[in-house]
Amino acid sequence: MIKNRKEKKTNNSNISNSNNMSLMKEEPWNPEIGEMTPEMKPAKPVVLNSPIYNAKKDYNKPLIHQTYESFPNNNNSSFSSTSGLNSNNYSNDNSSNNNKGYQFVQPTSTNIESEIEKSLTHPVKRGALIVMILVAILLPTGAYLIGANVRPHSLDLPSYVFLLPSIFIFAPIIAFFYKKKAERPQIRSTGVTMLMTGSFIYYSLFVNLFASTILVPYFKASGGRIWFVSFIIYYLHLCVFIQYTLLSKCKLRPKLYLYLVSYPASTFFTAIILSLPIYFFTPFVESPLAQLVIALFPVALAGIGLYQTTRTLEPNKWTVKELTLRSMDEEEDQLIMKRKVKRVACGPPKDHEITDFKQPISIIQIADPHLGPMMSVDRLRSICENTVKLNPDLVLLTGDFFTVESFNPIDAIDRALEPLKELSGKTFACLGNHDYEEGCVELLEKALERIGCCLLVDKCVMAETRIGKVQILGFDYRHKARQEHITQVCAAYPPIPNVPRIGLLHDPGAFKFIPVDYQLAVFSGHTHGGQIGLNCLGINASIVGITGMPDHSLWQNGNNYLYVHSGQGCRSMMGTMVLRVGVPTEDSLLQVYFEN
Repeated sequence: MIKNRKEKKTNNSNISNSNNMSLMKEEPWNPEIGEMTPEMKPAKPVVLNSPIYNAKKDYNKPLIHQTYESFPNNNNSSFSSTSGLNSNNYSNDNSSNNNKGYQFVQPTSTNIESEIEKSLTHPVKRGALIVMILVAILLPTGAYLIGANVRPHSLDLPSYVFLLPSIFIFAPIIAFFYKKKAERPQIRSTGVTMLMTGSFIYYSLFVNLFASTILVPYFKASGGRIWFVSFIIYYLHLCVFIQYTLLSKCKLRPKLYLYLVSYPASTFFTAIILSLPIYFFTPFVESPLAQLVIALFPVALAGIGLYQTTRTLEPNKWTVKELTLRSMDEEEDQLIMKRKVKRVACGPPKDHEITDFKQPISIIQIADPHLGPMMSVDRLRSICENTVKLNPDLVLLTGDFFTVESFNPIDAIDRALEPLKELSGKTFACLGNHDYEEGCVELLEKALERIGCCLLVDKCVMAETRIGKVQILGFDYRHKARQEHITQVCAAYPPIPNVPRIGLLHDPGAFKFIPVDYQLAVFSGHTHGGQIGLNCLGINASIVGITGMPDHSLWQNGNNYLYVHSGQGCRSMMGTMVLRVGVPTEDSLLQVYFEN
């Protein structure tokens, strides 16, 4: 697929060094697992019988051991032999099956360990977890100390109106609903009950500060008339309480509820989060008008975030992104020794490279739809209909289809994905962390089967496309032992010579564990583009990016590429309490150039 060419040195001079984020902070590379660490093996062109693929990892097994079985309803096994594969390596037992356009690849080994206990969270190092806990404790403590000392008694009225009812009335009601009235056993668990009750109390601490920041200057400016402003703040706070409580019922809500409760609740909750820094300096601002402007600025940002979270573009307004997947030349091979994932620029091949690349393959990726408060059935269905109108070569669904509201009505995910049935045989999917919630996998499998989508969980297929055969490998989501898992899957499905390779991997944080010379074009989601950042201004900065994880756009590690889709939905606190801010949803058509 990719050959080393010295004259095709990737030009990254226009990319800021600040964008080259190392993932080693997130999870260290373990050189004891496998032998494909950068310190031991230099980069070479991927050839199946290359000595870099040793017998221990089953990479040098003869190609005849890699066979293909027909997918049900598939009678097309007439792949061309340009890749060196004999047609006898494909089974075609059912001649009456319909043409699906792809066939499963049999693994060269079955040494892929299953994960006994699934976790819905992303791996976090212990040190980072301790820092997060300390920050969570120090933020309200510092803000309350400053407010009480600089402006004595400014918190008295808000505490009686907002904080005390939230702690002693609202929080117990939330705990009761989750523990006793929740619709699903997982939602009734002690962990979920504590999460929702505790997070609501923590949020209420800052609502108290926000109310004081608004009411005190408004009281001075209006001569004591604050009832109207107090009513607005209390309505928004009640919306958050209602949304928190009714998420336990696991039911999609009608449009009227969305406009009266869900949208105001998520906007206000996001505004409270964005306002955290202002409580440390607004008490020192003397002008009441300036205090009001500062306090309302996070609310304005949250309002913009509501639009960025719920927008859906018409097909003629979708962004076309060109991804050129260049191999590293001999001078750049030494960079593999550093094993560093870096952001690279998107763009078409240069003029002198045109003959070195295949015609582009068009791909539409649907990532993190999270059917729920911010992603209705109609909206997701509209995204799928737009995908069908654009008729790409491949459609990739990279996981996280659910929130807790996705279960009722039971056919919600079926109706939302139904338009993709028109692209049966060209649609492939992998699982995300939230797809492993109780009952989600069963619902998703049935929905994908109805539309003819191939679900790849540590499986591989050979697909026939407009540019020829393409090897598509889907990775399962893993919370623990990610390096071992990635190594085992790559060993089970070695590269096939002269065939482009595409990977579906929900978690971009695991991208660094793919062998650097495996030459895989990986498509991920999971990060929601960073959730809160400056992406809309063309600045690569986000909350997720601070951690070192790839947050959005194109990345490279050796001869592997990673495209992180910003996603069409988002999720937080069982539903969508935190909106996207500065990180709009992504509606894009990808044109991917593979080297000849």
